[in-house]
Amino acid sequence: MNTNEATTNVNNLQSTQTYKAGSKVKHFHQFFTAYLIVIFLVIVVGLSTIVFFLAQEYKHSQTSITEQLFSLQTQYLQQTYLINADKLIDSILKNIDSNDLIPLQQALSLQSKKLSLLKSEYKNSYQQWFSSNNHAMDLLTRIESSHTNNELVKSKSLIQLDTLLDAINIQLNKQQTNSKQAVLLSKVESQLTNVVAKLKRLDLNTTFRKFEQLSKQMDEMFITDYAKQLANQQYESQGMADIVRDFIRFEDLILKDDLLAKWQDNLHLIEKYQQQLLVQQEQLKNIIDKLLGSQQGGAVLAISDYAGINKEAVLFNLLPKWVVTAFTVVLISLAGLLLLIRRKIKVASQFSVNCITRIIENETSSLTVEGKGSLSKLPNHALYSAETEQLIKKIQQINSYNHNEEEYLALTDKNQMLEERIIKFDSSEKSTSELLVEQQRCKDLHLAAIKQLVLLGVSSIATKIGASNKDDAGEADNHLNNAHYQGLDLVRQLRQASYYRYLQSSDALLTLSDVNLVALIQAIVLNSRNELILCNNKISVNIDEKILPKVNLDVALFSEMFSVFIMLLFSQQKNSQLSLNLQLVDKNNGQQKICFTGQIQDEGDIVCLPQALQAFSDDSTEQSELGDYFFTLLKNQHGYDVSAKLTEKAYNFSFTLPIAVADNQQGSHYPVLSLPDHLADIEKDVVKLAAKYFVRPIEVLLAVTAPEKYQRLQQLLQGMGLQITFVSCELMLQQHWQSGRFAVLITEIECQPFTRFTIDEGEEHSAIVAITRGVFSLENRVDIKAQSENYPLWVLGELSAESSVSELVTAMTPWIKEQCCGSYTPEEQVTQVTSSSNNIGAIAEDELALTFLNQADSFNFERYLKHQGSAELAIFMLEEYTTENIVLVEELSQAFTVNDVEKVDAIIKALLVNGRILAADHLLQLCQHWQTLLTTQGVDNNEKVQITLLSKTKQAVDEISQHAVTIA
Repeated sequence: MNTNEATTNVNNLQSTQTYKAGSKVKHFHQFFTAYLIVIFLVIVVGLSTIVFFLAQEYKHSQTSITEQLFSLQTQYLQQTYLINADKLIDSILKNIDSNDLIPLQQALSLQSKKLSLLKSEYKNSYQQWFSSNNHAMDLLTRIESSHTNNELVKSKSLIQLDTLLDAINIQLNKQQTNSKQAVLLSKVESQLTNVVAKLKRLDLNTTFRKFEQLSKQMDEMFITDYAKQLANQQYESQGMADIVRDFIRFEDLILKDDLLAKWQDNLHLIEKYQQQLLVQQEQLKNIIDKLLGSQQGGAVLAISDYAGINKEAVLFNLLPKWVVTAFTVVLISLAGLLLLIRRKIKVASQFSVNCITRIIENETSSLTVEGKGSLSKLPNHALYSAETEQLIKKIQQINSYNHNEEEYLALTDKNQMLEERIIKFDSSEKSTSELLVEQQRCKDLHLAAIKQLVLLGVSSIATKIGASNKDDAGEADNHLNNAHYQGLDLVRQLRQASYYRYLQSSDALLTLSDVNLVALIQAIVLNSRNELILCNNKISVNIDEKILPKVNLDVALFSEMFSVFIMLLFSQQKNSQLSLNLQLVDKNNGQQKICFTGQIQDEGDIVCLPQALQAFSDDSTEQSELGDYFFTLLKNQHGYDVSAKLTEKAYNFSFTLPIAVADNQQGSHYPVLSLPDHLADIEKDVVKLAAKYFVRPIEVLLAVTAPEKYQRLQQLLQGMGLQITFVSCELMLQQHWQSGRFAVLITEIECQPFTRFTIDEGEEHSAIVAITRGVFSLENRVDIKAQSENYPLWVLGELSAESSVSELVTAMTPWIKEQCCGSYTPEEQVTQVTSSSNNIGAIAEDELALTFLNQADSFNFERYLKHQGSAELAIFMLEEYTTENIVLVEELSQAFTVNDVEKVDAIIKALLVNGRILAADHLLQLCQHWQTLLTTQGVDNNEKVQITLLSKTKQAVDEISQHAVTIA
């Protein structure tokens, strides 16, 4: 079958999916509708009946079980409460402490209350117990209230008796005591000793017989009137007088407080209470015995019957026979109906197969086609279905060879279109993937180039200048600077390539933030000062006063676009004047449209546009990479109306950019910014500095909100040979500083300067670029010292826009280098620095570092204590650390003598660890200096600076040891 026939058949099949509304032919599934309905009804009725009666039976069983369980639960609770009450009564009868009786009686009352709430034949008895326990509670309250006072009087009496007995013993032991006094005192002592023994044993459990004995003995003692007899025998004896006085006090205490009578009342009450408890306990035990006797033949048997026999009876024996019968009838009915359905499906399928077979074999004698494929015979046959009729029609249509060429062509075109779209999509996906790979490659190369710039700075710092090699060092610095300039150009190109690939990908997103547009433009223009001086070009920026400065835009994207805009204007130009004008074109709610126009003027006639700008001319088809890059940057910010025109003796380049407004507050007057502008008050200082210091590949990041006000600071730092970059917002500050490219940060913008740099990510500790870094706060607006705890080796300080030249030189000492050092040795240079701050820039950076290190303390004992955790451990380990440092310095001296680089590096790392533990900043800085030298130069035992550094290291270790001795 060819393609035309297949296409026609598909179209015919789609066109005949519906039938006429009045057709009487049934679908195949309609033959079995009645059977399926009957099956459904049988299942529903049968299952509903079975489930209903099973539910009733289950409900009945559950009710019976619940009743039995309730009865058992009541009996169990009743027995539990009775047993608990019996235990409480035993505890009360055994307890002699009145303080414990009340809680026990409360618990007993609670048990009797629980019993009274149960449904039981003994409910009246339980209620009587509850009432009697409440009365008993009142009785105990009375006993407890009087018992405390009784115990207090008893204690006082015992104290008085002890005092009296002590006085009698003392008097008996005196030699002045005569025989009559001794006999009387002994008799009194014997009586009092018996009273004390009985009185101490007096409590609520004391029997009345013992209490009567105590009472009788005390009465006899009072009747005998020992106080009077003792008074008659005192004979001016002070001891006897004290005994008489104490005895009288004892009599008063017993008789006035009525001690015996009160105790007798309490004993009567407690006896009454105990008798009541005993009666209640007897009744309680009788009830428990009756309950246990009645349950032995009833409750236990009921539980075992339910757990065993009733469980099977409910599930099987009690299941009604008619439920089983109904279930059997339902199963038989379902089986019969399913057999009938199976038979009818078989007959109908065979009939359909016979009809289709005869059509295929062209047996049209019994099947005649009428009209357009409709059958005239067998339409009313009981087994003739709509599906059979449809298959017959399709077979007839296939055999009729009817083809629709137009539909085939349409499908062919559609298929070809889909294939082209698939190819285009695959190509787009491949291009996007290549862009992402290329972007990542450029990004990695850009990061590697930045790292090389930093390494150039490290090499420049490590370069030493002495009396004999100053010319070689100057030549080395020139090579480093040339490499730095080439590196800057490479970094710029790689950044542009990476950014260009990113903007071309579908993942490009704008990161909007609120910034000051004027400050941002000033920073970009001031950053081009060095290029302007090199090419002898000039630039002036004029900003329309109607422009609102507070805007919302992608800072990185705008900065890159504006920088490329200036590069395009200065393309192939020297000794030229550029006028940049920002003019407000339109302003509405939340947006302002600004026209950026740059006009180049030259002393000579300009006959044509630079090649980079010819792509923006109306009558040119030229293309340039920088022009395409600028157009991509502008397009992503929705810029438009880009044009480059040639004028008389000049040309201009302009575009319009819509910018969202963040604040509608109008700014002040924007002064014209002209560069390069040499400030008259510092021009001589800048010339002197430029003549005195090498140009260094050391980059300084200047983060200020108004860059124009800091031109003085920029020019002085550039005079010292440093490379200055302005940023005016926090986002650009973080991006630039975290890259690790800049060695020094001078900021008035709040930020987090102490961070891990991008160039060090993924690197091992030994591979991290070691460069001296510094952070300076402008006008004391940023608190950097509070954040510098973990960065002790960084240089910190404060500067201002009006800082003097000497202050700047002092602050920048680790990163600047004089062009001539004279004939001093490194040691003499160190001495010069300490003697005169005016000559602080007169030696190489390495010797300066050593001088400043001498000013540090040996180690910080407070920080060392924090590291150790406790003072005892710190004192104990201090001697071990100092001893180890001395051994390491001796090994360092030996390794230095034989120029063993690996051993020196290992020793310096060990000293670095000890220095961090001891918080020895001086030693830490020396070790860092050693690591810098090892990275850049290796070990040279003839190098004077290294010899000096070794001497300083030994001195630092000795100072730590001496300090440790004074502490220990």
